[in-house]
Amino acid sequence: MQHHDLGHWPLVVSVSAGAPTLADTQDFSRAWDDWLARGQAFASLRVFTDASSLTHPPGAAQHVKQWFGRQGQAIREQVMGMASVVPPEEFERVSRMNVEKLFGVPAAIFADLPSALAWLRDRVFTPRGLPFDEAAVVAAVQGKTDAR
Repeated sequence: MQHHDLGHWPLVVSVSAGAPTLADTQDFSRAWDDWLARGQAFASLRVFTDASSLTHPPGAAQHVKQWFGRQGQAIREQVMGMASVVPPEEFERVSRMNVEKLFGVPAAIFADLPSALAWLRDRVFTPRGLPFDEAAVVAAVQGKTDAR
């Protein structure tokens, strides 16, 4: 299950719980298409609530590769930064991925929400003079994780 909150734009908050299906992966890429179609710079905070939310269903790798081939340039032009929060027990394994190199934008993986928010604040929002309401983002994430 995935929830997206655009109420903090230019920050998109996505919370993922449970093993995604190929349809979930396709829905996620369509959501990104919509965000990119705005033609505005934005940042992404993705919170994976459990180990199963990090899995990839059959067919997802091919779908994402094709999608990224279409949207890679727009991502590099519009995405100011990407922060991902993974369960602490998954951090060592997942942090080996070089997300920054993969997407061509500032990106980092974190084992906790406060660290991700500090990175977004210091690396993305403050340098651009953009407001960043950390308390509101925390409340949004907690609301999505409590609802599962």
